[in-house]
Amino acid sequence: MLSRKNMIEYLKLLGAELKRRDKEGEILLTGGAAMCLVHSAREMTKDIDALYEPAEDINQIAARIAEEYDLPADWLNDSVKGFVTAGAPTEEFMALDGLRVTAVTPEYLLAMKLMASRYGEKDSEDIIFLMKKLDIRAADQAADIVIKFYPPNRIPPKTMYVIEECLAEALAQKQSGGPTMKML
Repeated sequence: MLSRKNMIEYLKLLGAELKRRDKEGEILLTGGAAMCLVHSAREMTKDIDALYEPAEDINQIAARIAEEYDLPADWLNDSVKGFVTAGAPTEEFMALDGLRVTAVTPEYLLAMKLMASRYGEKDSEDIIFLMKKLDIRAADQAADIVIKFYPPNRIPPKTMYVIEECLAEALAQKQSGGPTMKML
């Protein structure tokens, strides 16, 4: 698992090596890394799901960092590219020597998490967090966010179930001031 502190350290190493190579890199954070680093929604994540350029250089440097720090080979990966649509809205996160780090917006991150629809995993906690952050009070508000970024014919049927379950929990937490049920 990667902590916020570790992720920042590895991103700094990545940027420093890019700068040494006389290159500028860009990383767009999504998933658990965005939840952890940008939104402080949790302490750790298993990897950094991101889109990045220059991909070949960053993959080489990430492999060396993985070897040097005994990290999984996919600690930094672009497997999320199938969920990120062209023109995804982003926000600045941090600028490091040799590396600019951005993240998808909270709305877009919620849409991505709902498209994955993995209720019961970390995603449900993330969805609940984002629903509260975005002050979503009705299922159609969440559904409208998904439709804003993804064509309706691509939205899995179970997404509405996840919206309803997570929204019920988000509203209960808002009312009580904290978590009300244990996520499976």
